[in-house]
Amino acid sequence: MSVDPIEVLAVGRVRRPHGIHGEVLADVTTDFPERIVAGVEIGLGATAPERWLRIERVRLHKGCWLFTFAGITTCDEVEPLRLLWLFFPAQERSQLPARFYYEHELIGMACTLADGTPLGEVTELTSGAGAALLTVKTGHGEVLVPFTSPIVVRVDLSTRSVVVDPPRGLFDGDAL
Repeated sequence: MSVDPIEVLAVGRVRRPHGIHGEVLADVTTDFPERIVAGVEIGLGATAPERWLRIERVRLHKGCWLFTFAGITTCDEVEPLRLLWLFFPAQERSQLPARFYYEHELIGMACTLADGTPLGEVTELTSGAGAALLTVKTGHGEVLVPFTSPIVVRVDLSTRSVVVDPPRGLFDGDAL
């Protein structure tokens, strides 16, 4: 299967080999894990799919996912998969709720104010106590931006930008 990197979505990441029979331990980062089942082809790669493998078996193990891929039967064969992203074809995006974004879509986006003033670059999306947080690398360090409305005004996938309306002090250190 050949898919352009823009047409895929990251749905998880391989952590490490598990056992001696070719299983891998992975974190699944999709909100729709029911799509990850035996028989489905999934892409693996550092930033885009470099190869496609058919899931032979998948199961939960101590809060993580264990995958067995068709044709891979030893620990040595899965070692090169360590830390690779798991990708699904993008047509799945059409089934997502509005204003729903994957981490890999946000990483590298420019973060600006509504007037176009650059603030930095999005380097990570993490889960916070009340909401997801964008990590924005600025000239003065990293800033954690709550990924909620009205702070995040707009995400534009086509221009790779996130427009924010931050509260006073979030970026300029002049909080009350």
